[in-house]
Amino acid sequence: MGYAVYEDRDARDRGVERWAGYGVPGICDLPSCSNELPLGRGLGSKCETRWEEDEETGDEVKSPGCGMYFCGDHLELSCAHEHDGPDGIRPKPDTAEWMQHMLTDESWAEWRAENPERVAAMQKGTN
Repeated sequence: MGYAVYEDRDARDRGVERWAGYGVPGICDLPSCSNELPLGRGLGSKCETRWEEDEETGDEVKSPGCGMYFCGDHLELSCAHEHDGPDGIRPKPDTAEWMQHMLTDESWAEWRAENPERVAAMQKGTN
């Protein structure tokens, strides 16, 4: 099993329905950035919990991530800051390119048949 396409639970927890995975195109979640994610919404672009070595003690310490996706220019910077709270970073919606793919590609026909409400929302642009 791969991580090419899956529903983004971190975004859903913030009230946005979107897809993630290295097969899903996306835009950097930093509000001021419109860079495309060269790795899509894959794990290489995700600010996620990491284990890092403490420079003083050498111990492994947990470094929490926010679950959002950032371009190469902003991933390290973004992971160094707190994103949650009322002024936290909001997930950007799926790109028009991705929604068009889901709405028209034969590989998504079964999903469209099983999710007519979500299809209707995508067609209206209210995803």
